[in-house]
Amino acid sequence: MDYQEPKQYQKFDWEEFNRKRAIEKEQYDRISKEIQETQERSKQTLDSLEITFKNLDEAKAQARQTVNNIDKFKKQFSDAMDKLLDNIGRSFGANVIKSDEQNPKTAQEVTVEQAQKLMTKNVLILCGAGLSHASGVPTFRGEDGYWTKGKDTFECQKVLTKEFLISNPDLCWEWHKDFQKMLINKKPNAGHIAIANYKKKNPNTLIVSQNIDNILTSILPQKQIKHGHYESIYEIHGNIKYMRCSKECTLEKDQLAILYDMPDLTKQLRPKCPNCGEDARPHILFFDESYTNENCRIQQLQEKYDAYDTIIVVGTMLETGCAKSTVCKFIKKKATIIEINPEPIIEVGNTYQIKGKSEEILPKLLK
Repeated sequence: MDYQEPKQYQKFDWEEFNRKRAIEKEQYDRISKEIQETQERSKQTLDSLEITFKNLDEAKAQARQTVNNIDKFKKQFSDAMDKLLDNIGRSFGANVIKSDEQNPKTAQEVTVEQAQKLMTKNVLILCGAGLSHASGVPTFRGEDGYWTKGKDTFECQKVLTKEFLISNPDLCWEWHKDFQKMLINKKPNAGHIAIANYKKKNPNTLIVSQNIDNILTSILPQKQIKHGHYESIYEIHGNIKYMRCSKECTLEKDQLAILYDMPDLTKQLRPKCPNCGEDARPHILFFDESYTNENCRIQQLQEKYDAYDTIIVVGTMLETGCAKSTVCKFIKKKATIIEINPEPIIEVGNTYQIKGKSEEILPKLLK
């Protein structure tokens, strides 16, 4: 039996030891390098994020400054345009209704009898919301310019916009439902009746109404050019009695819009277009819309002005474009202007003012 040296005395395998140590060192160095690279990448990412956040803060600040600059520019541009239009109006001498240094006050206060003697055969009657006030219809101005629904109060001039109809359709239709309901028991007052009787006696009389309540229209001759468009009156702001397609699915250029009867909004709050099934919209001119030939025959109306040399302005503050431009045209051509208002506002031109209520003055003036 051969002698074996005890294990503790056997020769140590240094070669194997060094090989394993070299492998472990290589692994250690690789892991250390990866950790270092990860740390460097993390630092780069943090630095990049810091730059990004800094850029975002700078971008937000620039955006705020841009918005402020835009608002400032819009105001400056609006002011400049107002001054430009005012100067253009002054240069033509007929784009203002108030007196100033360039346009001294020429309006005179007269009696009904004196005004009657000034009227010519060809008369245009321009009606505003004040005409229907005696019938209990709000004017949308002053205290009447607000609508309360539940706990909220809204300005009518904001509710009655196309933008509001699109963004808050239910609420916009709620206003129309309330207005429709309010009109149920409203009757023509003495002012409405006087105008209707005068129109019957003088068929050539041109009636232009800014009212959407249908009260005056309902007692005028009912001959229609097309459904909802009456021969006897130009309803330049539309009529709450009718609606049309919100997508204008049947619209043809310079052709009168196709109108449909407005349903009872207490039963059908958001009616649909009978033709295409899309949402309908009230047939009224919203405050953010323009006059069109299709909806109110605006061009045809303006072409008729030259045939008229007397205009009776009733119950309007002339705060809408068409009404004011109409009066300005009559001022420019030196026509006779008879204004009926509790507080007359036309101070220039060949203007004669009768202070008072239209329901009291019109029956005397138009008899």
